[in-house]
Amino acid sequence: MEMQLAKLLHRKIVVLGPKLLDGNSKDEAKLETVTLVGVEPSGIWIESEEAANRIAEKFHVKPASPSAFFVPFAQIVTILASNDTADAGDTTNTVTENAA
Repeated sequence: MEMQLAKLLHRKIVVLGPKLLDGNSKDEAKLETVTLVGVEPSGIWIESEEAANRIAEKFHVKPASPSAFFVPFAQIVTILASNDTADAGDTTNTVTENAA
């Protein structure tokens, strides 16, 4: 079965890539559970309340909700997602985050 990111829109995925404006090392990759909200030829648009809160805290502002972030494919190491159509309605507990 062929995997297409566009078929995963509005579902939870796990992305191994850059920490979204985290105060720690910028070279360190981290697993982020996010909602996929858009796919472009050069990257993906994701929503992450956790990342929005980190950014708001860093800049001492109130977090905007929901906030979308663009992540270029060049910065993404891996995307984990279920390709099972039976799971299409279930966006919780797809992957347990144990690393990074």
